[in-house]
Amino acid sequence: MTPKTEPHFRRIGQGFCGSVWSPNSKADDPCFMKAFKREDGGPGRSLAKDFEMHGRVVDAREQFMTNADRGFDIHIQVPYRYRFISGCDEPPSWWEEKFPAGCSPCNVLVSERIPPVPEDIRAMLIDKYCPEPVVPEIKASDANRDCLIRPYLGRRRVASTRPSLFRAFSLRNYPLHIDQMEELGIGFSDQVTYSHIMAEALAMMHWYGEIDANDVEFVLAPPRNGQTATISNNLGSHVMWLLDFDCCNKMQMDEQGIEQAVTAFLRNDPFYPRMASSPALWEEFRSKYLQTSTEILQRRQMRKDLPGMFIEKVEMRQQEAAAQN
Repeated sequence: MTPKTEPHFRRIGQGFCGSVWSPNSKADDPCFMKAFKREDGGPGRSLAKDFEMHGRVVDAREQFMTNADRGFDIHIQVPYRYRFISGCDEPPSWWEEKFPAGCSPCNVLVSERIPPVPEDIRAMLIDKYCPEPVVPEIKASDANRDCLIRPYLGRRRVASTRPSLFRAFSLRNYPLHIDQMEELGIGFSDQVTYSHIMAEALAMMHWYGEIDANDVEFVLAPPRNGQTATISNNLGSHVMWLLDFDCCNKMQMDEQGIEQAVTAFLRNDPFYPRMASSPALWEEFRSKYLQTSTEILQRRQMRKDLPGMFIEKVEMRQQEAAAQN
């Protein structure tokens, strides 16, 4: 019997919906810079829905970019959506050559891979935040090559800034809080840029995509090849990407839909600014969301009071939560 060769793919991520894989190959491979998300995670999550909602976001961005404010040229990036594969769409040999033994056929979503953060930026984050005893191990770790940075504009760390000697450390989906941005010399102006990009993206999803943006993720990472409009600071030259749409839901363009969108906003990870963690950044986000929403709704036959209603309810819920603490 011929021994099984090394799998063509390596795992680059793991989420509740499933594992994410990409080729071990170089740029001449047709699968280079593609990500293959397997539906092998928690129950109740659907890659078919992820594929559908991803398409709505891609379409929403296309509509948004057609009419976007040309004075602000750094916008959200959305990975290209390529293909949905069911477990029976490909022969057994296709699965065997790409995935390790034990990975049975299942639904797979094929999309553009977001480029990982380069080595010098990874080394900076490790030197700054990794517990010293495991620094050599983390720097040599193959898994930590797959680094994406999650910008948490809505949270400051509450624990000691001194790294624990026993805390686990990973650069996959690394959470970067506001206070860490400040420590790294990422100024308020760049934080404002991040908040404006998020605000535009949320307005785009609400009013062009007509979805609640539930549980979406934002990451900082290098741009795709050929893209010139980038943010440049101590994290290198990068853009903001939007991903993971399997928990998004369609929303009605009325009070009920606004309640749905408010709930989704507040229970997401703390990407968006919050009134408590940075009042000034919240005001920037708030203003940009309302401005972008107004511009979009001028071209849409929808109620013009919905964006203001959304912001008002988000602020009210934040104030109620603060009063209880």
